[in-house]
Amino acid sequence: MADPGVDLLLPVYRPTPGWELHVREGLAALTEHFGRRGIPIRFYLVNDGSEAAFFPETVLAELRAAAPGFHFLSYVRNRGKGYSLRCGVAQAQGMYQIYTDGDFPFGWDGVIQAYEQLVGGADVVMGIRGRDYVAVLPPLRKWLSRGVRKLNHVVLGLPSEWSDAQAGLKGFNPTGREAFLATTVDTFLFDTEFIVLAWQRGLNVTTVNLALREGLHFSRMGFKVMFRELWHMVRIFVQYRGGGAK
Repeated sequence: MADPGVDLLLPVYRPTPGWELHVREGLAALTEHFGRRGIPIRFYLVNDGSEAAFFPETVLAELRAAAPGFHFLSYVRNRGKGYSLRCGVAQAQGMYQIYTDGDFPFGWDGVIQAYEQLVGGADVVMGIRGRDYVAVLPPLRKWLSRGVRKLNHVVLGLPSEWSDAQAGLKGFNPTGREAFLATTVDTFLFDTEFIVLAWQRGLNVTTVNLALREGLHFSRMGFKVMFRELWHMVRIFVQYRGGGAK
């Protein structure tokens, strides 16, 4: 049975040097915030197949010192962000579970807002990235972001206010958790699959507005990755819009 606390899941793969600075700051701030309210919070940093050298024991010890509820999960082969989060969610035990990218690209205020909405009755909370996010994207990523939102709305039928399904912050209660663990996409479009599935099941989905933290660097996305995610888009359409299982 889930306890009344909250779990924060942070997927990482070959993080850039200094990654632990933002993580440590976020863990400490959230531990202090929820601790003041007597709410248990645990953190699950999930290593998606990175080599052990990326996570020296001295760094992990610093994170454990910043947050007593810190857990480090790891497996050998890189499987994708969707897989890593399902791995973490399957082990987490809190009543409410929230995930964001391992470098806290949107700070931690969104985590607090997501928690408040879950307590208020939402089954699923999804972050929505504003115009400031699109404005700072590299040209190709900007085109992709707009294109995926359009596909989510026009092809998959998501309401326009939910079209930004790839924003890297989501939260859910036990009902939403069941839907999340039913996803099958291992890579980036697992987010879209999750929101489509939640919508199809009639769950109460709410949104929080996200703002980028300063100094964020965007990773590159090659054409191989783009074609792979387009294939997953087709899979999601066939499975959920083509009369697939709910």
